[in-house]
Amino acid sequence: MPAEFRFKALLDLRRQQRDEAGAALGQVNEAVAKVNTQIDEIESERVALRDTRDVNRQGNVSVDALLAHGRYDLQLQADIGSLESTVAELTAEMDKRRVKLVEAEAELKRFEKLKENDEAEFRALESKREHAEADEVSTRRYTLQRQRYTLQRQR
Repeated sequence: MPAEFRFKALLDLRRQQRDEAGAALGQVNEAVAKVNTQIDEIESERVALRDTRDVNRQGNVSVDALLAHGRYDLQLQADIGSLESTVAELTAEMDKRRVKLVEAEAELKRFEKLKENDEAEFRALESKREHAEADEVSTRRYTLQRQRYTLQRQR
């Protein structure tokens, strides 16, 4: 049974940090997806607004209605612009969190490699000890047989 890894607490901490970095990246991904969904919804609303405006231009045209549609369309464009800047900020944050995740993963791999090396060293030492014990038993058995043989020949 191998000895406990001397840096087990640090290994567990690194795993936890990696998991937290992954979760943080997932949260930003979800936020970007949500904002992109909002942008798509506003774009759909703008298309619907254009379609109703085109229908309203036939026959009697109300200047007030055209101005209201125009203002609403401008507001929707401004909302899209605001959401796109939010996406840009979130994308920058996502890149930062991705870098943190990569760093956390690399640090975890260092400790896992150290653990593997310790286990391999332990197995090598254990094997060496077992071979030494087997050699000792074999040597004693041979010595004992040799002594018995010598005693039998003397009789």
